[in-house]
Amino acid sequence: MKRTLLAMTLALVAFPLAAQDGDTLVARINGEEFTNRRVDELWNRLSSDMQERYYRNGGGKYGFLQNHIAKYLLVQEAIKSGYAAKIGAPAELDAAEESLLFDRYVKDVIAAPLITEEEMRKVYQERGSEFLAPEQGWVRVIRLLKKDSTATAREEISKAMVEIYSARTVLAQTYSAEHLPAALASKFAEIARRISDDPSAEAGGDLGWVALHTLDPKIADAVRTMKPGSISGILETNDAFRMILVHEHRPAGVESYESAKTAIRGYLMSRDPQKFMNAVSKRSSELRASGKVEIFKENLR
Repeated sequence: MKRTLLAMTLALVAFPLAAQDGDTLVARINGEEFTNRRVDELWNRLSSDMQERYYRNGGGKYGFLQNHIAKYLLVQEAIKSGYAAKIGAPAELDAAEESLLFDRYVKDVIAAPLITEEEMRKVYQERGSEFLAPEQGWVRVIRLLKKDSTATAREEISKAMVEIYSARTVLAQTYSAEHLPAALASKFAEIARRISDDPSAEAGGDLGWVALHTLDPKIADAVRTMKPGSISGILETNDAFRMILVHEHRPAGVESYESAKTAIRGYLMSRDPQKFMNAVSKRSSELRASGKVEIFKENLR
């Protein structure tokens, strides 16, 4: 009996230690802390093949950490310089958003001085058919999945509709016609954050610009016919009930040269990748030399 109690006691003591191990600091990049847990989340996003490559000739997880630090320094610069805010990146970035910001920053800022305007325009003119833009809408959504109870989902979305349309009546008495759409969007976003089960809920239901052909036909048809700033009624699809707010609608057409620049740079970079990798490495090294990067290799598990 005593032996059993001793084993249980040791297990209870060991558990918090194991749990705390994930919070062990392994790096600090200009004050931003990276724990084992944070590094593991990034590491686990890699494919098994990529992990194996790191183990074979990339220094294993420590090599991965070094590589991520090089990228993260550029992410920090993108945020500090105001570039992230300029392109509408979220204030709080998850791993996927950090990766997207890094890619955009490299193309728009690091690579830009290495590519001439003449090269860019030549690609745009010669490959114009590749810059056809699909019909798009800037949309917000509130979604309630039917899951196990269609009635419950319908009831919840109906309550949301009543709340939104009641708010619109009140807001119309407070705001001018010019400012009413923004006030309605704010109310819509508030309700989306509170009840929507769509992944966009945290962003107030904001899907950004989406190609209409990627949406359910019922939603796409609604976007096409709704005026900018208007809110739909309840839209039922096979899996859910939705309400949408349409900020703007763009018909299909040719993407402008200005909006195509990032994609064009990406294409030109792919033709001479080493040239641009060297530029990225050089800038990252400069940021590391002028900043403060600490690595606690002994803590990396």
